Amino acid sequence: MYKVMIFIDGTWLYRTLPRLAEQSGKSEFKIDYGVLPRVVARELGERLGVGQEGVDVVRNHIFASLPTNYDAMDESLITRQNEFYKLLREDYHYETELFNIDFRGRRVRHSDRSPEDNFHPREKCVDIALASKMLYQAAMPFGMDIAVAVLGDRDFTPVLKTVRQLGKRVALVSVRSSCAQELADAEDREGVKDYDVIWMDDLIEELELRYEPQWLECQSPDHDGDRAFQTTYRPRRGEPVYCDACRQAYAQRRSNGIYTEESEEQYDYGPQAGMPVIGETLNGVVEFKKEEKGYGFVTTDDGVSFFFHLSDLEDLDFEELIEGQPVLFEVKTLPTGGKAGAAENVRPGE
Repeated sequence: MYKVMIFIDGTWLYRTLPRLAEQSGKSEFKIDYGVLPRVVARELGERLGVGQEGVDVVRNHIFASLPTNYDAMDESLITRQNEFYKLLREDYHYETELFNIDFRGRRVRHSDRSPEDNFHPREKCVDIALASKMLYQAAMPFGMDIAVAVLGDRDFTPVLKTVRQLGKRVALVSVRSSCAQELADAEDREGVKDYDVIWMDDLIEELELRYEPQWLECQSPDHDGDRAFQTTYRPRRGEPVYCDACRQAYAQRRSNGIYTEESEEQYDYGPQAGMPVIGETLNGVVEFKKEEKGYGFVTTDDGVSFFFHLSDLEDLDFEELIEGQPVLFEVKTLPTGGKAGAAENVRPGE
């Protein structure tokens, strides 16, 4: 049984997702981090000739950065990022190492800042932390047999070579268009790996996070009738879930001012994160525009995409619409089965 540890450059992987989305023919692509270790174990088992049962993934490490000192308007965005890393730790048992980036009071996304603002956030410590942890584990006598590096930057060449010099094997997981030539080299002239690269490009269908419909039970104290309902929402472990009818009723009561801080304590639930209600108004930006076809996609702060046609625009000229432009829109249909939802009444945002 080979003991394996996976080391993920989270910043590199996040930057690479649009390229995987392009290959998949979709407007967005998200990794299913629960599936990733199993797929890596299977691919590595094939290269070792022992099958997946011969590979034991004993640790999953991810290294990334997190904005700090940002504009208050991005509070919900950062909250969702923190929830994502909490999900990795609590549900998938990843070991996460996060390092702050000081945004000096600015908006997090470049498209939300003034064009004259030349500020470029500088990530610190992520690469060094990954390299240090990999070397530490390689130096432990019985820690691991194989280090799996999910990355693509050539800066990691020295640490990969050193890990091998310490007597451990190295496997590389990467994306063809985002992998340095020194790492991708089939002849491995730099001596950085022991096996052929595991290309994520070839595993898109398996690695994609899919929101397949499933049956759950509504846990709202106000629910009436059969509690079973179908949803594409994937709740956290132990997280209560609610049907659309109860969530819409909840939102309506709040909008009517029925709930106060005191009465809110009687209800320990609310809309699930990432699951808007049909008809709800959301903020987003124009992610993609197909000029000759007259359609595009808008994306919310948490990365959920919605299709729109030029006929869905209000007070906006399709020809003058630019990618990255902030907009407001109403949810026409919800995302389902990995496909984008649909937007209507798309109008200028703030």
